[in-house]
Amino acid sequence: MKRLVSLAMVSVLTCASFGAPVSAESEDVVTLDVFYASTRPMNEATDLTKQYIRDALGIDVNLIQGDAANFNQQLALYISSGDMPDLVLCDYSVWMDYAKTGAWADLSPYLSEEYTDLMNFVGEDWSYMTMEDEIYGIPNELKVPSSHVTYIRQDWLDNLGLEIPKSLDEFTEVMRQFTFNDPDGNGKDDTYGLSAAGYTYLSFLMGAFGASTERDYFLNEDGTITDNAISEEYKAALAYLRDIYSEGLIDPELFTCTYEQAMAKWGRGEMGILSAWWSHGMNAYSRFDFGSLQPDAIVKPILPPVGEDGKSGNLYSAPFSQVVGISYLCSEEEIEAAMKYMNFQASDYGFRVLQYGVEGEFFEWDEETNQTTWYWGLSDNKSKSGKYETTDMEVYKILFHEDLSAQTFRLADTDEYNLLADSSDMRYTEPYREDLFSMFLTDEYVENHTELDDYFTQNMLAFIMGEKDLDTEWDAYVSEYLGLGGEVERQSQLEAYNESFGTDYTFAN
Repeated sequence: MKRLVSLAMVSVLTCASFGAPVSAESEDVVTLDVFYASTRPMNEATDLTKQYIRDALGIDVNLIQGDAANFNQQLALYISSGDMPDLVLCDYSVWMDYAKTGAWADLSPYLSEEYTDLMNFVGEDWSYMTMEDEIYGIPNELKVPSSHVTYIRQDWLDNLGLEIPKSLDEFTEVMRQFTFNDPDGNGKDDTYGLSAAGYTYLSFLMGAFGASTERDYFLNEDGTITDNAISEEYKAALAYLRDIYSEGLIDPELFTCTYEQAMAKWGRGEMGILSAWWSHGMNAYSRFDFGSLQPDAIVKPILPPVGEDGKSGNLYSAPFSQVVGISYLCSEEEIEAAMKYMNFQASDYGFRVLQYGVEGEFFEWDEETNQTTWYWGLSDNKSKSGKYETTDMEVYKILFHEDLSAQTFRLADTDEYNLLADSSDMRYTEPYREDLFSMFLTDEYVENHTELDDYFTQNMLAFIMGEKDLDTEWDAYVSEYLGLGGEVERQSQLEAYNESFGTDYTFAN
């Protein structure tokens, strides 16, 4: 998969900060094989993007789309065969495993002002890519605190004369009113205060106690670390969830609800509050017919409730979950081409091209005002000529600019896309709590985490649903959790973190 194609003369478009292109020339076009999991279609519209990359950057991108279910096996075969793709987008844990075997090129010599957009995009997260002072990957940065958003029926609040809840007590009372006081005015006892697509989405409520629904580690102001799984904060959060569950304020099927089931319930108007992935509010319109089923509904994203001691927030998304690795087999020219391609991906202009299609066909951009005119909008999905569909235009994009997407959503000016934009904005403003060890996958973690995850989840649900007595069986749960590998795992992650960042943190519990 290593090849350099020489051409007699190729007209290349280079961009000042990837803005308005100007003509330049190059004699060589570098072919890069890019391997990542994708089902996005490649068609005449995406061919325009491929040609743009070739003309503008002097890079011929050869996409190899892997099967998500078998991606790791496919990558292993490539690497073992010695015929490795030039760029690979994979999970952090997979990247780490291959980094230890020397599969990735050291990028340290190439990190310079020549790639300013990429350097700014990654920021401080190069530290996660560093081994023995060498950098072996590019983190696919999310750059948002949280992916979970809480939605509320404003029209139900209005019907009952209620305000948007801010404190946990206010939130609980709103759930109670939504459950028992006929918020939709149909004269039936057919509503719940809250539902969600599974128990993980209850983290926004646990945040009022300084806890979460995951086996997380939170840094305290005094430099100690709270192990959520065995903390008193987590126990208090479980007690609260137990109480609202027993009172009937939350959907009893919440803990087994699939995404499709939860969204169908939302569409039917069965609950007044939905905790979901940030885009699910819009998805309810587009995929579950929410707009026609609930034509009078007014939906708003809201902040997580604040507890008695001022704690609040959703769980912080990991800084990134995937990494771009560049093959150790790449020549210097190919590494430089790969860095140029990633730098383009990291730029604002590159994002527009790779997300929405090439300028002139799908959009016009005014460099002075930084304003974009879209030919296709977000409804008809057509190019200027009306020939090309823009659905799944992202096939050549492997870095993600979540923060730039919201700017585009509002251009459609519809209820569903404005809600999507509001949801995206909410992720930046809501309080959040960061899992300190989210990126440290030690050998002890790999060995123990599956059994520990299962034990943790089973007991969490048992305590909430009253199958176990929280007051009398908590200590036994903690003891067994630590004995199953919890103590070994957390100590290994603590040591890995302290060694990586030169800290001397200790556990508070």
